Amino acid sequence: MPYEQEAELIEKIRRLEEENNAFRAWQGEITKVLQQMLSNFEKQNENIRKLQDNAFINRIRIESMPYEMRDEKYKSPVFIPKVLSESETRSIVADEKKSISRFGDGEFGIIAGIGRWNFQSASPELAEKLEKVLNASDEGFLVCINRNLYGNLEHMDEADADGVRAYMRPEVRKQHAKMLDPEKTYGHALMNEVNSEESLRGLRKIWDQKECIFIEGQHTGMGVGNDLFDNCKSIERILCPSENAIDRYDDIMDAVLKQPKDKLILLALGPTATALSYDLFKEGYWSVDIGHIDLYYEKYIRNLSLLQDVSIPFKYCSWDEIGERRQIEDITDPVYQTQVIERIY
Repeated sequence: MPYEQEAELIEKIRRLEEENNAFRAWQGEITKVLQQMLSNFEKQNENIRKLQDNAFINRIRIESMPYEMRDEKYKSPVFIPKVLSESETRSIVADEKKSISRFGDGEFGIIAGIGRWNFQSASPELAEKLEKVLNASDEGFLVCINRNLYGNLEHMDEADADGVRAYMRPEVRKQHAKMLDPEKTYGHALMNEVNSEESLRGLRKIWDQKECIFIEGQHTGMGVGNDLFDNCKSIERILCPSENAIDRYDDIMDAVLKQPKDKLILLALGPTATALSYDLFKEGYWSVDIGHIDLYYEKYIRNLSLLQDVSIPFKYCSWDEIGERRQIEDITDPVYQTQVIERIY
């Protein structure tokens, strides 16, 4: 073989050996990566198996708990208040003309010194008033609490039930147990929720052909743009601060006391309404703390899933309460303007 051909062949063999070595090195790196991936996969599988085991253990513990708790040695201190249903509460208000104040997690929070909303910060003055209302036992007046916060949650969807569980931790349940009377029967705070034609009829019965005065926030606008209160005989409005209305409590009270006592007072003013309703009842008014009813109705007629989805121009909505506030314009509806008899803000 000529020298030149031999040299060329040797060079080709050298290059092939280099390529082969490089390929083996690459193959080694790939093998390491695959081994690492396999190891991670096995670890993840192990973690998944542990989670599945824990989920199974938690489930069987929960299923067994009611039976174990029946054992006398537990002597469970669990407190479940007596609360009427939503429909029973609506009927009592409409038929017996009882005044009501409604307590939710926010009102309990204020009593405990905690502010939970944009529209009302923690206030010692309001906390004192709310505690007084919560302990009221007057004939003709009904204290309402949210029955969904206590007892069985199987009627709720899982997300809402988990929300209750996240809020009603043992320390919160102990606070509620200290504040509530085990011998007292409470109304249902969600009597104002519109979720069916039956609930709507029950609510409209309260103000049917009544002369009404709305005590509401500057941007609440109950019934504006919908037919919720079309069966009222008449509507007048006293507009109050949309936020921290407790700061004008005496002014609001004085404004209402100038009104005839044969008119129905409907209040939508956050926790300030809870306190006001009782004080107005003590002055001889039929006062109903009706709360978020307008937003509940808008949610119902718009077929929305969440109250937070209700976002209406000119009205203070749920995201304004818990999130970033919008710039809300004043309501310009001419009928609404003629209904306003006093502005306090």
